[in-house]
Amino acid sequence: MDKRDLLSIAVLCVIFFSVAVWNLGLTQTPLTAWQAEGNKAVYIDLGEPQSVGTAYLLVKNGSATVKIYTGSPGNWSFKGELSLKYPYAYYDWNKIAVNSKTRYMSFQFEQASAEILELAVLDQDNQKLSIVAVNSEGAFDEGLQRLVDEQGLVEAPPTYMSETYFDEVYFVRTAENYLRLQYPYEWTHPPLGKLIQAAGIAIFGYSPFGWRIMGVIAATLMIPVLYILGKTLFGTWIGGFAAAFLLTFDFMHFTMARMGTADTYVVLFSLTSQLFFLIYLKNVLKGGWGTSVKPLFWAILLFALGFATKWIVLYGFAAQMAILAALRLREVAKLDKGFTEKLYVFTDPPFATFVAFMLMAILVYFLTYIPDVLVGRSIVNVLGLQGGMLNYHATLTATHPFSSVWWTWPLLLRPVWLYVSYLPLSAKSTIVLLGNPAVWWVGFACIIGIAIFALDKLRKASERRLGAVGLPALFILAFFFLQWLPYVLISRCTFLYHFYVNVPFLCLAAAYFISTYWSNRRVKVAAIAYFASIVALFALFYPVISGMPASTSFIDSLKWLNGWVF
Repeated sequence: MDKRDLLSIAVLCVIFFSVAVWNLGLTQTPLTAWQAEGNKAVYIDLGEPQSVGTAYLLVKNGSATVKIYTGSPGNWSFKGELSLKYPYAYYDWNKIAVNSKTRYMSFQFEQASAEILELAVLDQDNQKLSIVAVNSEGAFDEGLQRLVDEQGLVEAPPTYMSETYFDEVYFVRTAENYLRLQYPYEWTHPPLGKLIQAAGIAIFGYSPFGWRIMGVIAATLMIPVLYILGKTLFGTWIGGFAAAFLLTFDFMHFTMARMGTADTYVVLFSLTSQLFFLIYLKNVLKGGWGTSVKPLFWAILLFALGFATKWIVLYGFAAQMAILAALRLREVAKLDKGFTEKLYVFTDPPFATFVAFMLMAILVYFLTYIPDVLVGRSIVNVLGLQGGMLNYHATLTATHPFSSVWWTWPLLLRPVWLYVSYLPLSAKSTIVLLGNPAVWWVGFACIIGIAIFALDKLRKASERRLGAVGLPALFILAFFFLQWLPYVLISRCTFLYHFYVNVPFLCLAAAYFISTYWSNRRVKVAAIAYFASIVALFALFYPVISGMPASTSFIDSLKWLNGWVF
């Protein structure tokens, strides 16, 4: 690493972090709650008749049926109904159209068990109306003022900036559980991702910014990791820069960084584990098995952290173990010894050391369950939970309109529509999970190209030696396909974001060709044009990957394929 490397990394990180943290979420939002229990009716006074357009309820937790009326006490006219359903109603704004001129509005809660953080009323132009008073239609309720005590923190109209969206409903709720020493709500994934998120909330406060910022930090850290991995793999500045540049301006990397879920931490741990594994592998190839096992230790430790976040890192780790086993078996097969002696040689150091590292990984994994134990989950229950998690994912039969099968992912045939808020003047705030076409389509074409070149070199090489293919090509192909093809066997509902762990390898595949032919002047010009196209597409699609309000007509113009719905 020289000054040019450090400067390149710094510039890319500053660009990504600055863009990703901009409008990440509000830092202050309503927090005081009114508890709606059973059947209750409350009404608000706007001071004078107002042209009411919409009414909003910010629901923290729980369920209820809410009927809305206009008119006056004793003379109400029904306007509509809201259904707040557990567990989907978690820190989200629930909207109902009113479109009526009135001074008073009644909200009748039925079969309620919900925390209502704030009530807001907007006029026909989506401007917030002042609420003069809030009263109960039944017995006096001293906590009722909490419905309207934080009007200055209300975003009008609400967007992703002031509420949860998509799977944040589960992860943010569970992060808060850990902070409050409560039983964790989400248990189908290990705890570490939610604990990291809880740390963000503890440092930056309970707000959309607080529960998303750690993802932005993790995604930013991914850039230097991929840069170093690229330079280590290709041995050139452009190899590291090209890979990191592509990741910096990839849509999925950007959108996932800004969503309060665990996937970005998974990819960071997985990618860093693969970096240390590459360092160890190169040392073994250069100096034999007597080389230091410290890089292998870090590779396995980071795998353990990734596994403690989501189990999908297992596929990448299997690729690491397959590569090491293949190297060892190739050497052992050449020995003129019996099976028992060969087995003994195979398990010689560092493979005996590997067993100790795996025991360490198991310990690290279960240490992340300490917060669960502190809130009452027994050790036996923690062990049983592992089988429950496996059974949940193996038998899940739920469907989703934006699910997709494995082979469609690199082709970007079915993005995931994460969020939408319809705004005035035919505009909307929408967030879609999509890859940058210039990164994904070119990267996948490069993967295919590398595979063809590898097979051709293997065909021409004497004794079909894998060494003839070259480490960069073998490394990229092994991890890409072993992290992707297992989904052929998975029958449960899958999504485009399951391909996230392979996005860095799409970047590495394109960087492979750029690095290989960089000395050619025409290739340099083409590469610079390619980089420019990636940035241009990022700017063009920014509204639909960030939630920035834009006209519906502009957003519709970006629907390039039939499966692109947002």
